[in-house]
Amino acid sequence: MSRFDDTENALIGRLRALKAKPDVTINLLDVIERLGVDGYTPGEIKAVLRALEQDGVIAFATANRILILKELA
Repeated sequence: MSRFDDTENALIGRLRALKAKPDVTINLLDVIERLGVDGYTPGEIKAVLRALEQDGVIAFATANRILILKELA
């Protein structure tokens, strides 16, 4: 498994732990803090977030939040 895939799995797992679902916003700091503790770099996390945005799964919202657009795979 690549580091990107590992980061993506960890990020989606964290979103699930925060009970993320469509039309709900999640505080991005709640996601990034935990993943940082788990050893993921900000660059790795941003790359996955951008990929999820391009896939239409999330959208960046105001006040350091992300909007969940689709069910998490």
